[in-house]
Amino acid sequence: MDSIISQVAHPLNSAKRSKRKTFILLAVVAWLAFVNYWLYFYRNSDTYRETPTSSIYFDESKPEPATAQPNEDANAIADDLVNHVSFKLWQEKSGVQDIRGVDSHSTNYNKMFKDHDVNSILSNLDFRERCDLYFLNLYASDPNWYINPNEDLPVPMKDQYDWDRFRHDKMNEAKEEIAKEKNIDKDKVPEDNEVEERIKAKYKEMWEVTKRTEQKSTDYVSHFRIFNKCFITADDYDQQVKTTRYVNQQKKLLKSIEKSAGTGGFETFAVSPDEARVDSKSFDSCAQLESRIYPWLSPSFPVYERWDGKISMTPPDMSKYVKDKRVFKHTNERARNSRHAGTKYHSKLTGGKDCFLNKLKNSMNGRGIVLSIGDKHVDDTVRLINLLRALGNTYPIEIVYNDNISKETKTKIVNAARSGDVTLPSSYHKVADYFTDDFRAKGRLPPQEVWFVNAHNVIQDNYKSKFHGFANKFLAALFNSFEEYILIDADTIMVQNPDFYFNLKGYVSKGAYFYKDRTAPQFRQVSDGVFFKKISPSIIDSAMFDIPIITEHTLQSSYFDGMVHYMESGLLLIDRNRHFNSVLMMMQMNFMKPVTSRSYGDKEIIWLAFATNGDESYHFNKYYAAAIGTLTPDAQRLSKDGKPKLSKEICSAHPGHISEDDGSLVWFNSGYHTCGQLHKVNYEKEAERQSRFKQYKTAEQFRTFYEDPLTITHAIIPPFKNKLETLCENTIEEPKEGWIMDHDYCNSYMWCAYSRIGGPTKDDTDNTQEGQVFEFEKKDTELLKFYGDVWVGME
Repeated sequence: MDSIISQVAHPLNSAKRSKRKTFILLAVVAWLAFVNYWLYFYRNSDTYRETPTSSIYFDESKPEPATAQPNEDANAIADDLVNHVSFKLWQEKSGVQDIRGVDSHSTNYNKMFKDHDVNSILSNLDFRERCDLYFLNLYASDPNWYINPNEDLPVPMKDQYDWDRFRHDKMNEAKEEIAKEKNIDKDKVPEDNEVEERIKAKYKEMWEVTKRTEQKSTDYVSHFRIFNKCFITADDYDQQVKTTRYVNQQKKLLKSIEKSAGTGGFETFAVSPDEARVDSKSFDSCAQLESRIYPWLSPSFPVYERWDGKISMTPPDMSKYVKDKRVFKHTNERARNSRHAGTKYHSKLTGGKDCFLNKLKNSMNGRGIVLSIGDKHVDDTVRLINLLRALGNTYPIEIVYNDNISKETKTKIVNAARSGDVTLPSSYHKVADYFTDDFRAKGRLPPQEVWFVNAHNVIQDNYKSKFHGFANKFLAALFNSFEEYILIDADTIMVQNPDFYFNLKGYVSKGAYFYKDRTAPQFRQVSDGVFFKKISPSIIDSAMFDIPIITEHTLQSSYFDGMVHYMESGLLLIDRNRHFNSVLMMMQMNFMKPVTSRSYGDKEIIWLAFATNGDESYHFNKYYAAAIGTLTPDAQRLSKDGKPKLSKEICSAHPGHISEDDGSLVWFNSGYHTCGQLHKVNYEKEAERQSRFKQYKTAEQFRTFYEDPLTITHAIIPPFKNKLETLCENTIEEPKEGWIMDHDYCNSYMWCAYSRIGGPTKDDTDNTQEGQVFEFEKKDTELLKFYGDVWVGME
């Protein structure tokens, strides 16, 4: 029987050094040896010990949560691992400060390090051998292991983590159970010790369920990120160089400690009996391992259909159809050249063969625009394409769908993209000079290179029901054919040429560019953030596989402070040459109820997937979303004394995004109609209210107002400090919150934003906060008017 992990030793070559360097090295080694022994004998620190659950509300004086791992030996192993001297020392040497306050690791490590001394692995195995060892232990523990997207991971109500709240909510339930058992009326059951013990038992049961769910989530996510790094991007040259350097530095450090301690050396690595029973000859391709991680994935490419009906069963080579060189410019040339330039990874767990996802990754080419739609989005998609033509777009467009758009929908989109009979609105005459000579000379909007990507056959039949709604956006993120793309919604309004976005400084630097949502005063349990800390890379992941722990870059976001909304996902940019595995992570996390219950739709999953993957190379535009439109006239916002208010107001159904470079409008959401809820609005009722938009008196005037393109002259980004300072009561009738939803207008989709909140208070303090007001230049407002007319279809 072949052994999958070979017994290896990697001697370090000694270099000649000057006497001075030798003296310094000996001093360093002596210090490391001291730290080693100090940590070994004094490792009672709780710095990296796991918290009971993701809740921060657990009170030690209340009923103690039951452990989710009744095996005491397993718990002991887990604690020893977290506090192992080599992991702590390596973490210290990395120079990365761990500010998470919690660390949770895959239970697969417990078995690995029960059978092997930590240092026998770290000082002997290279990166690829560690990869094989990790998954070999999964097979050794359970030959039938796999990650089931249909598995129900129960998520108790998070607001019940607090004991007092839980006790209050469960009191009647406990009384009813006791009354039924004793055959008496519920009202006759006293709130005595029997009831209390019944509630405490339920509380402990809830914690057990929570801990099991969280540990399973940690296990699954750990398997995802380790598999992806070990097998999907294993052929990346830069990754190979970095992991080899990382492992060699690790071995060098351990050898120095070993030598200075005079212990006779660490154990050599030897395959355990359980590992030896796994027959490597049974693995003839990557498909067997890949199908355990991605059981929903059918190893087939989507069907790529060009606008002219041409079909490709593999990602098309866009250079055959698009001549604009910008489409094939690589934002990061090194990452592009490194993508498939490494040496072949000959793992015995894959038969030395590539996974399907390797083939998908290595077939990507060019840059483009991606969206996911169904038939119901066709009108917005047609308008979007008209707008892209007006913007002079030359990037190819891929519309990814899940077998859910008709021939009629395709025909409408193709006609919008290719028709030469497009009449420009009259507002074009005011902006014609802003366009290039070539644009004006042709006298027509440039045709678009549109492809339809049917991802239906990439999904195994028994998992097709998992892909609906927001999940289709993740299909688009993964199965489009581009290396780099702008992912947008059908109702996204781009007001810059697409080339603008690919040249954003943050995108060029990081390869992933995101935008922030409104800072609306809507809050989540802070424990949601603790959950994501727990499923993020552990210290053991970092030491074993060079997967970084998350830092302040992620943890400083207002999501971890308890705000419901952080990311606005209507437009984002990703360079998959640098972030392919993070896209895979967002796809997988979308199957996990403990994740989706902590995100509003797809929004937070996208950027948290990056962080959970140990990938913090992403950039958020510094500005939160703005309200865009026109300022409410001062005469409509008078204080009781008849004076205008100090704050400015914009009421709009559209969140807009402001350039962090020059303050211009970049894009906005919810279409270009003033109100995007045209078919749901009760115009008569809204006209009667007269609490705002007072210039419109009749239902017909309101209808025309809502149907017209949004007039954009200003933007307001309300002030925001943190979750605890979003409410600023004051005595001068100024707004107390930066955002207020006005349910009386646009079918409850109207948000009002304020440039200033707070003021003098009853206790003689002042809580004023100032936001930002942007006034757009004449050129910008005229172009915005033109783009709006194109989108709406004005003559």
